Amino acid sequence: MHGDGHHGGSPLAGLLLAILAAVLFAVGAVLQHEAAERSRTPTGLSLRMMMKRRRWMLGQAATMLGTGSQVAALAVAPVAVVQPMLAVGLVVALGLRAIRTKQAPLKLELFGAALTTGGLAVFLLAARPEAGRDVPPPSSLAVIAAVVISILLVAGATLLGHGAHGALACGSAAGIAAGIGAVLISVGVRSLQEGGWVHALAGVAVWGAIVVAVVAVLGGQQAYARGQLAWSLPALILLDPLAAIPTARLLLGEHLEPGHAVVWLPAAVVAAIGVIVLAHSGEPHGTADARPPVGEAT
Repeated sequence: MHGDGHHGGSPLAGLLLAILAAVLFAVGAVLQHEAAERSRTPTGLSLRMMMKRRRWMLGQAATMLGTGSQVAALAVAPVAVVQPMLAVGLVVALGLRAIRTKQAPLKLELFGAALTTGGLAVFLLAARPEAGRDVPPPSSLAVIAAVVISILLVAGATLLGHGAHGALACGSAAGIAAGIGAVLISVGVRSLQEGGWVHALAGVAVWGAIVVAVVAVLGGQQAYARGQLAWSLPALILLDPLAAIPTARLLLGEHLEPGHAVVWLPAAVVAAIGVIVLAHSGEPHGTADARPPVGEAT
């Protein structure tokens, strides 16, 4: 991976910060899902009930710390390094569940963890994500368009009701919004590095990033409340980098090593399969040995 194309670039530091963010996001997702599950009413999710729960507050704290780590990672590494690493959160959730239930992971879960981590490692080594050089900042119109797309996707997904389809739709929309938000954060950080706080706050990227981040969180909350994590979490985690990488290409000029696509593209597919296996291997199977979904408490 090349680091000199990014302001203050340090891909290794960005990688470590992204892993820390993944751990914190995993903890936050577990706690928020538990709080949302316990705050359902016949008419839907009660935000008032949920926000009063200590688990929700702790989950929000973990998520906020994760967001800080993610922003720090995006300040020193390309989006294509940071966002895919958030999939490590599923592996962390698997470990958390094993500790909480005092049960060793299933062989299928270990296989999914190996696919996810191995696929990500090969992807990062082969793709060599690099920040764009001498690329002008995106236009305000492009940033506003990204914000509007995120809002419309999440708002539309919430109209699909509860159950698997609603959870999948909200998880997908939240993942896309999170990916777009990460790129806008990177744009804002770059603006801050180039012109200081006044310059950054005078632009639309920082404010757009804040709006999209809030929209992504709301979409995630709705996804958690509409069904099991195994329905929503794979889509959220997969669509985040799938949305972030092309958006970073359009707005920041970031790119992957095209000559190595024969390696990094299959590696990305392997990592995606690992995410799906991890998320679904923990679903209850209707047996005495059934266990809750990855990231869900007993």
